[in-house]
Amino acid sequence: MSVCSETTSSEFNSGVSTSTSSQNSADETEEVLTDVSISVQEGDVSTLNTPAHSSAAPFHAGRQRLTPTGKPAYMFQVSKRPRRHILKRNMMPSSLTVIGEESASLLGNSRTKLQHSHDPSRAPKAALILFATMFLMGGYLGYNDFRSGRNTRVSALKQYPMTLDNNHREALIDQTTDEESERVEDVPILLYDEPVNFPKELVNFADIFQEPYNPLKNKLFIWHIPRAGSTTIKRIASHCMGLSLASEAGKSEIGKGGIRPGSPRDVLRVVEGLDGMHFANVDMSSKDGIKRAKKLHVGTDKIVDLVSSSHIYDVATIFNQENKGYMVAMMRHPIDRAVSLFYNMKKNPAYEHLVGNFASVDQYSRSSLVENNWMTRFLSNATEGPLTPQHEAIAKEVLRTKCLIGLLREKTETMRRLESFFNWKADRSQRRMECEEKLLYWDWPGKNRHEPVLEGSEAWNRLEFQNTFDIRLYEYAEKLFIAQGKLFESLPPDF
Repeated sequence: MSVCSETTSSEFNSGVSTSTSSQNSADETEEVLTDVSISVQEGDVSTLNTPAHSSAAPFHAGRQRLTPTGKPAYMFQVSKRPRRHILKRNMMPSSLTVIGEESASLLGNSRTKLQHSHDPSRAPKAALILFATMFLMGGYLGYNDFRSGRNTRVSALKQYPMTLDNNHREALIDQTTDEESERVEDVPILLYDEPVNFPKELVNFADIFQEPYNPLKNKLFIWHIPRAGSTTIKRIASHCMGLSLASEAGKSEIGKGGIRPGSPRDVLRVVEGLDGMHFANVDMSSKDGIKRAKKLHVGTDKIVDLVSSSHIYDVATIFNQENKGYMVAMMRHPIDRAVSLFYNMKKNPAYEHLVGNFASVDQYSRSSLVENNWMTRFLSNATEGPLTPQHEAIAKEVLRTKCLIGLLREKTETMRRLESFFNWKADRSQRRMECEEKLLYWDWPGKNRHEPVLEGSEAWNRLEFQNTFDIRLYEYAEKLFIAQGKLFESLPPDF
């Protein structure tokens, strides 16, 4: 509180007062705006009886007058300040300031004294600084997240560039009428109004609509699509029905060192595993293993009933025109398959170094580990480089002519259709039926329960971006699945 007075501190301490006439005192009393009484008792000064909002008002010359007790008192004339922002000042937190030495000596013996002062401009400034800081931090984090997502998409495009020209896509989309969609199996895939050039490397696969399955000439080939149900079908065929299988399972029989060509072990034979499966001693998961299988005549030897691999174009070389392969594929929606693949890798110690740091599918979807249009690439033999509408057209034409479609979401109907091929050699015993039911419905291999990714979420959109060709291919396969039902109309419902 700042105080100005013509009376010196020595006059306050000694109790000396200035005398004035009663007439001058009466005249000046009419001009007084506020009376402030300060009682002086033997050198002490009592507290000023003033409101808090006017405690800093300046004091002017005062006159001595007597109190009712007969003690001298002083009358001071106080100039009132305008009462602006009273509520605001009273609500603001007060800060402490130090009065000057001269004013402090007027009010007591201590040389310094603290008083409250209200600064209404301090709080808005502090709030503004805090708001600006949070705004800048939010913008910085948001920008980093945007750059991170953008860098992921850019890196994916660099690794798997795709041609998404709308003019080119129109060459494949909506090319059939409603009537033609009912017989989609008979409508060739057109590219720029011309039939697509079918890859000649796949001529050793039978045309499923033109060449009926003949167990004496044709050998079933299960195109292995990871996390789509292929392993379940192979397990049922081998473990429950006793059929022999040439697949990746033969890797364990070969061993890490492999089999030396020309050695006594370098002959085709079928062994039974600890899980009851019957498999050939070849590895169909690698191109070198497929070359060895070709050399051992896996495609024509009668001791092998089924062949399974992901490498369609390499496996085609083990068949010939007299003994064609009959291709079957279990398919699943690409995004559901990608999510299942992530959770399966999380459980597999062999992939701990790849996905161990990913706590969710959302983090996985941002990485470069996400597959890019896996089915389209393997069907069109374009495992590297950019994808174009030509690759999509080739993939669809291969499915239409060379592949019997199975859907994981229709596994009961799919299994009913496949049994017509398996039953030519397998029995229908009670043990087999129980084994099949167990593997198909409640204890399938690689069982992995997890929460689905919601359509429209950020993770879904990122996975969709990486599988645009495969999603259209899967939608086309769903139509083929319905159309191929006519091949099995003669089968009884409970077959």
